[in-house]
Amino acid sequence: LVVGSTALQPLVTTAAKLFMQQNPQVHIDVQGGGSITGLRSVAEQKSDIGNSDIYADPAIYPDPNLTDHIVCLIPFTMIVNPDVMGVTSLTQQQLIGIYSTRTIRNWKDVGGPDLPITAVVRPNTSGTRATFRKYVLGGGDESGTLLRTDSSQTVRDMVAHTPGAIGYLALSVLNSSVRVIAIDGVAATAQNIEVGKYAFWGYEHMYTLGDDSSLLSAFLSFMLTPAVQQESQREGYIPIASMKLSSVGPSTSGLVNVESEVSYSAII
Repeated sequence: LVVGSTALQPLVTTAAKLFMQQNPQVHIDVQGGGSITGLRSVAEQKSDIGNSDIYADPAIYPDPNLTDHIVCLIPFTMIVNPDVMGVTSLTQQQLIGIYSTRTIRNWKDVGGPDLPITAVVRPNTSGTRATFRKYVLGGGDESGTLLRTDSSQTVRDMVAHTPGAIGYLALSVLNSSVRVIAIDGVAATAQNIEVGKYAFWGYEHMYTLGDDSSLLSAFLSFMLTPAVQQESQREGYIPIASMKLSSVGPSTSGLVNVESEVSYSAII
């Protein structure tokens, strides 16, 4: 059982299908729920793998056997309802004004139409929300009336169908139903992340507890194979190998090595 980040869920679902095709006797159940749910689930031994957009804080998850496997990077982006015309970028201070201080409540205040702003957020169990608070809101919290929804996919759908709405999501679930908004004129691209121009992104982690079984090790290694890493790029993620990680983020010592293909019979 794999539980957690809805930002990472699309890639893990795809990888699980490919892995099960190669190993028909294996069944892998991939569920969402958010990063915090994933971390809690694996820490409490309720799942085999906990997916997360954020690192497991040792103060909250002190078990030394909790092991981090970084499988890719994910850019996050701001999105708006298609009716919000005339706005292609917002500054960090404007986003703080929309979400935190509530000093900006109408799109006309930032060059858009005369339309009230409806801010959409994820729940506190979301790693995407934690990343948004840290890097976009400067460590601050949201305030005022907010629309809250459980997953990256439902954020997209809610913003698409709510006039004046703004939200944030992983590029892995982005589609044409919403419009992308840059932050300080900078788009969510691999190049901008690598050179440090764009801060709203995160590593995608797959946590396990204790000594990994041969099946778990095989699946985690499979996540780093060229086939899955190429698929990650197609789905909006950034493959580990394409980034100069030492210049853009924390240590990747938790990465697992790719091993030779073997056959397994089990259920995750």
